Amino acid sequence: MPSQSPNEFVLTSSVRTEIVLRVAERVTPTDMLLSEITASDSAIYDALGTLRDRGLLTQSDTGWELTAHGSLVADSVEAWQSSEAFLETNPMFWKTHRTSVIPPQFRRRLPEIGDYEIIRDTPQDPNRSEDVAISILESADACELTTPYYSRRHQEAIPTTPDTRLLVTRGVIDVSFQRYKDGHREELNNLAPATIRLTDCQFASVVTDEKLKFELPTVSEPTTDRYDEPGSTDPSDRGSVADTTALFVSETEAALQWGRDLFAMLWAESDPLDPYVKRNFPDLWE
Repeated sequence: MPSQSPNEFVLTSSVRTEIVLRVAERVTPTDMLLSEITASDSAIYDALGTLRDRGLLTQSDTGWELTAHGSLVADSVEAWQSSEAFLETNPMFWKTHRTSVIPPQFRRRLPEIGDYEIIRDTPQDPNRSEDVAISILESADACELTTPYYSRRHQEAIPTTPDTRLLVTRGVIDVSFQRYKDGHREELNNLAPATIRLTDCQFASVVTDEKLKFELPTVSEPTTDRYDEPGSTDPSDRGSVADTTALFVSETEAALQWGRDLFAMLWAESDPLDPYVKRNFPDLWE
């Protein structure tokens, strides 16, 4: 049987885990570890010895400290614990929604967000998540918005200021212009001076000065995305973020930074709107 990795070795013992995390903060003498950790003295001595033998700890005159290897393991353990705490806030949301639509580097950063709330529709309030999303837009002076679906209510609530930037899919543009051609002319609102560009993303998000909100596709239907592993599913079997009845909302500074960084990356990868409209809707191009 292969030996455990250093991470596994630490995480399979609560005593080893606590020692590594405490020593990561500062050089710690044995007496302090014995007095602060809830475990028998023999268990603590045994953990110290095995961590030293593994090359994760070293002892000096002032106490125990991590080796370079131990510091890397401590960072991994802290990241794992942060992920566990993040998921535990609302396990059902993460079990029933797809994160594969989020770029990998931003999936890995999700635990940075910290505190968050999941707003769900209920039988008594079947539009609760949409109402909250609309209220976030209506209360904002400007926003950075990404969406793969058309919603007249959302469109009417978007703050039309120079600082507002919108990323929409080609499908959103197609629906919007087709509805205009079908006679719903009042729906083709002019969002100027906000700026609109095209994206391929399959999640909806809004970042304001105070809040981050996003919606993910549910797992009820197979879906593929540019961020999925190659060959995972049939591209024709695509789920829809519009099917979701749950809204992720956070007000932490880390959440706002996460949202801004994600939007900045998507904006840099986006395409201009005008050439697409001119090519596909020449009769409406002005």
